[in-house]
Amino acid sequence: LNEQDRISSFLALLDERIHTQNKIIEQLKTLIKGLCQKLILKQVPNKKLSDCVSCYSSSLTESNVIDKNGVYPVYGATGIIAFTENYQINKDAVLIIKDGSGVGKVQFGADKFSVIGTLNYLTAKSEINLRYIFFCLKFFNFEKYKVGSGIPHIYFKDYGESTIFCPSFEEQGKIEKLLSNIDEKINIERKSLQKYEIQKKYLLQNLFI
Repeated sequence: LNEQDRISSFLALLDERIHTQNKIIEQLKTLIKGLCQKLILKQVPNKKLSDCVSCYSSSLTESNVIDKNGVYPVYGATGIIAFTENYQINKDAVLIIKDGSGVGKVQFGADKFSVIGTLNYLTAKSEINLRYIFFCLKFFNFEKYKVGSGIPHIYFKDYGESTIFCPSFEEQGKIEKLLSNIDEKINIERKSLQKYEIQKKYLLQNLFI
């Protein structure tokens, strides 16, 4: 009974830490959303999105990704789906789901990578901080640009006409740096959460099986 108590107490503490970790992540997500609203979305729009970025598409399908043991990531709707020996894109880009249930969700692709056809990728024009655009679109309301009765779609020709708040290049950099620091903190906390969950799984397997 004493051993049972010790094991259950330890696992309860681990559960509490996992719960706390989830709360930390949620609070950081709330913080970054609030800052995006205050610093970007609630400011007076002054520039068309299409004047800030160029939009490109891909014909690559998930079934085309045969080699999955390379070094260059392939992005799909859920994130990185494979690594290949070749790449399509050789510059940073904002990746946006253009059709399906996750339509409008954005990701950031850096350096060399590929995307499948359900995504568009946006690259920065002159005097535009691409990560600033990423945060502009992260909480952007795409509802009025969705079309299609079955599978929803969005088209750059439509949402590219929307206006966003785009300050000077220097100011974009300041805002982006602040938001990127919080975003990186969220990623660090998520990795910690994953380690706690792995630890719990390992302990449960070895203590009871």
